[in-house]
Amino acid sequence: MTAHPGSSPDLASSQSAVAAPSSNSRQALRAALENIQPVHRASIGTLLTKAGVVTQADVRDALEEQKKHPEQRLGDVLVASGKVGNDRLYAGLAEQMGVPYVRLGEFDVEPAALAALPADIARARRVLPLMLHDGRLVLATDDPADGDALSALRFRAQRPIEAVLASPEDLDTAIAKHCPLFDDAKLLEEARDVVVRVVADPASPQEMAVQKPIIRLVNNILQNAVQRGASDIHVHPRETKAEVRYRIDGSLVPVGEISAVLIPAIVARVKVLASMDVAEHRLPQDGAIHMDTAHGPVDMRVSVMPAVFGENVVIRILDRSIGLRRLSDVGFTACDERRMRALLARNQGLVLVTGPTGSGKTTTLYAALSELNNGEYQIITVEDPVEFRIDGLVQIRARADIDYGFPTALRHILRHDPDVIFIGEIRDAETAKIAIESALTGHLVLSTLHTNSAVQTITRLVEIGIPPYLVTATLAGVLAQRLARRSCASCKVPEAVSPETREQLGVGPDEPFWRGKGCERCGGTGYKGRIATYELLEMSPALRALVHRGATIDELETQAVRDGMVKLVSQALALARAGTISLDEVLRVRLD
Repeated sequence: MTAHPGSSPDLASSQSAVAAPSSNSRQALRAALENIQPVHRASIGTLLTKAGVVTQADVRDALEEQKKHPEQRLGDVLVASGKVGNDRLYAGLAEQMGVPYVRLGEFDVEPAALAALPADIARARRVLPLMLHDGRLVLATDDPADGDALSALRFRAQRPIEAVLASPEDLDTAIAKHCPLFDDAKLLEEARDVVVRVVADPASPQEMAVQKPIIRLVNNILQNAVQRGASDIHVHPRETKAEVRYRIDGSLVPVGEISAVLIPAIVARVKVLASMDVAEHRLPQDGAIHMDTAHGPVDMRVSVMPAVFGENVVIRILDRSIGLRRLSDVGFTACDERRMRALLARNQGLVLVTGPTGSGKTTTLYAALSELNNGEYQIITVEDPVEFRIDGLVQIRARADIDYGFPTALRHILRHDPDVIFIGEIRDAETAKIAIESALTGHLVLSTLHTNSAVQTITRLVEIGIPPYLVTATLAGVLAQRLARRSCASCKVPEAVSPETREQLGVGPDEPFWRGKGCERCGGTGYKGRIATYELLEMSPALRALVHRGATIDELETQAVRDGMVKLVSQALALARAGTISLDEVLRVRLD
């Protein structure tokens, strides 16, 4: 690394200049590089305190919180608490490391710099070439101190490297913009022989799957999805082309189009990676991919299904960090976190988390298991498939194809003396009955169920054949949740809300709300990240009495609210009034 040690004496002014969407942003960065001064050896907490960004009390509180989560950095704890924004944090980190900080949203990247480093290398190393300066290639990275990586890049670029700091969010967005995932015309040129073989002999998928252009394309699609924080990858074949889309923050985002003639080769490559039958094109197949990325090891769940114009591919990206989260990370209010912890402290009973696919049920339940995984309990899980592997748990995969489904697995689990049982999903009456029996015989049982609201979960259990007296004897609580999309903080503007929407949600005609209008940081969607909105029901004596006499859903809901349940729409409205989500998002996630 050839970067000069030190820091800019007027970092804030140089940052705003660098971030400005004008033609002189490169000039501002050049000025910052020419005026680097000695490194500040103070801690990030001290630097932010001296700058007046946070108080000493804020730093003390963050240090106390960090003790509970030692894997988190102090700066990340301060950001999570809302005491400091990402920009101010990374400005402080840059000062601490003695390098300029660059906001990449509108930075005018120099084409000659991009040409100095191949796009696939930039994506793999998570760096972005910005410009050439005094014979050096200026690179944006989120880790300027990684000397080994910078040495490798210097060798690849055949010129000295100057590292500057960018936030991970900015970096991923800018890399996705300036280093295209694939160039279809170029790919077709490189894969000309592959295309000819596909047309001439469609029955050679194994040979197609090992062609270098196809390998590189599929790897780029997978790596880029992880880099952009996608939860799913969709490859959707059409008559003359195939569309690649990522699901980011709950929305499908178009990524690019590929000529349909290449789809058999791409699907074949995915099947090879997922250990599927490459020659089978008539039946759906499921598989899994494990790969190492710049973000660490990633597991992917793959589903391939035949369609009219070819095989449709959907890949679920499993975030291993979910297994490390705690209840405090889910987004509960202080009161509801206490109530949830009280439910988990029970030595028996059934606790259910409900909601549609993609509503964060697994995230919440793994956070609960992380709280219980302290060595005091024998915790056994049965899932299909096992999504996150956690040390300390006995995790079992149910496999219906060999007659080892949830009911069979649960019968064997009970012979292994569990304290806590986690069932991936209650899918049928038989599984529900065994879960109820387990809760009756001294086990805490956690599971999911597909219902619309917390109260409907009670009636659903009765509908699938559980007698009301068993529901009242075993059910401890129900958490119904959805994931709402956060408004992008970088482009938040007042929201224009129709009178009909205000009337529907019961908000005043002059009450202000905000939404993202769309910018580079959020990919033009107006949303950045998601947050849980929920309702938490605890079974009270009054509720049990109503269930026992067969009360209606409305009666049960009225009683649950009296007992302290805050309805999901009210939780969502509180987030909208705080500016976290838009009012339209409240309308989208509400339960009624």
